[in-house]
Amino acid sequence: MQTLALARSPQTLWLSVRSWSLTKRLDAKFWTFLGASFLFNLGMCIFFFLYNLYLLDCGFRENFLGLVTGAMAIGSIAGTIPAGQLSQRYGLRKTLLLCFTLVTLVSALRALVTREAPLLGLAFLGGAVLSIWAVSISPAIAQLSREQDRPFAFSLVFSLGIGVGILGGQAGGRLPGWLADVTPLVTSTQTKQAALLVACGISALALIPMSGVRFVSSSTREPRFFPRTPFFFRFLIAIAIWSLATGAFSPFFNVYFSQYLRMPVEKIGVVFSASQLLQVLAVVIAPVIFRRLGLVTGVMYMQIATAVALGCLAASRAASGAAVTYAGYTAFQWMSEPGMYSLLMNKVTASQRNGASAMNFLVVSLSQAIAAAAAGASFARFGYPVVLAAIAAIALIAALMFRVLLHDAKSPLCPMST
Repeated sequence: MQTLALARSPQTLWLSVRSWSLTKRLDAKFWTFLGASFLFNLGMCIFFFLYNLYLLDCGFRENFLGLVTGAMAIGSIAGTIPAGQLSQRYGLRKTLLLCFTLVTLVSALRALVTREAPLLGLAFLGGAVLSIWAVSISPAIAQLSREQDRPFAFSLVFSLGIGVGILGGQAGGRLPGWLADVTPLVTSTQTKQAALLVACGISALALIPMSGVRFVSSSTREPRFFPRTPFFFRFLIAIAIWSLATGAFSPFFNVYFSQYLRMPVEKIGVVFSASQLLQVLAVVIAPVIFRRLGLVTGVMYMQIATAVALGCLAASRAASGAAVTYAGYTAFQWMSEPGMYSLLMNKVTASQRNGASAMNFLVVSLSQAIAAAAAGASFARFGYPVVLAAIAAIALIAALMFRVLLHDAKSPLCPMST
């Protein structure tokens, strides 16, 4: 019954989106870009779902997985400024084609190499080339949509980015088994490795639609200014503490279910898909909560709920209960994102928004890199219950600090289209 409901959910979501889109006027270039985004995100979703499980099969433990995640986060930090320079110099189309090509090649190498030093180096490169996508996606959407349709365009692309995890989790959970049935691969490691390469191939297919997208070239460079207000620095402190909590467990969720709760990979895929569906629903209803409670208070309560869910995971012993709790954890975590981003954009001038967004990305990436490395070593040494309880405490502290540091942020709420 659960599988049937999950199978119907994407169809229902697609019919709703199609009906909604008829009221908008987005041209063919946008829909082509959306198709490329779907293929790229689907391949990467399958890849990252399976990658840690593949490394476990290769004999690595959580401490090394934390180093890999940290190296990737540091790579994304290092790649942010070069990514912006690439798009300014060569244009968005060439930059995105280069991004899809490099991500596919680097990811394939990550699936083929099994030595520690090269794996860390490739993780760094993977983060660097993926930062091109993170930096380019917003200006790409802005160019492919009119001003009055832009909120819908952003909402559609980012909701689809989360929603594709429903399909990615199902495919990632079943792909190794499918490959084992049709190929002579006999070990779990071999089937996961083959599945990772298939995922890279799916991402590479995004090159086909993207090659047909034409962006308007710009001869002027947009000025970039970084805010230097007390609010902005307090916001960065709050977001840094919050990112320590979110970056500590999220990279290890599949390892938690596989190693600690002994859940089969197919069921982990169902859990992942269900959590992605709940995230989409959470993002949709988040603006209603923010309008009722305000941004700062609304975000604080969502962060507290995230901390409570982490505490429940620390106490969980049954896989079924942990699966439900994990879905709630991810929903509350993602529900707070629109509020934090809107608060930041409300409190800076239009000329400072790109700089503020870039600095926010750097702080989040750095905090998550530190958190992933520390959490990986801690999971291996102290076990999941103790470390999850500590992460829950950090999340609770982050929620209280968000309120204390930003309680005077009274700017009006920007409209959020859902």
